[in-house]
Amino acid sequence: MLIFLHERVGYILMALGLVGCAWTFISLRRSGQAPSGVRAMLILTEGLAILEGLMGLVLYGSGLRPGNVPFHFMYGAVSVLVIPVVWVLSARSSARGEAMYLGFGALLLAGVAFRAIMVGAA
Repeated sequence: MLIFLHERVGYILMALGLVGCAWTFISLRRSGQAPSGVRAMLILTEGLAILEGLMGLVLYGSGLRPGNVPFHFMYGAVSVLVIPVVWVLSARSSARGEAMYLGFGALLLAGVAFRAIMVGAA
């Protein structure tokens, strides 16, 4: 059951990253800034990434291992760190720069989640 949940949350993280990226860049095109809703979504996505990592650690502790442990753990750690790093970098930018950081950060999260899924399945 936990394996199923861990896998599905990975897909949800990937989808949320793609939605956050599209939402940010559409809003950037229209208004020149990131919408406040995308910030809230990224905070919730960060919480979900942390939960995903904790589930992975429980699975690892119970003896269930992904296909390529070092890379799967690396992608998991990066997925947890992407949003805080992007948040700090975006706070120092103009409204347009903030939207760019948040959009590309969400896209990076989607890519890292995808790679973690692929490496875990191997």
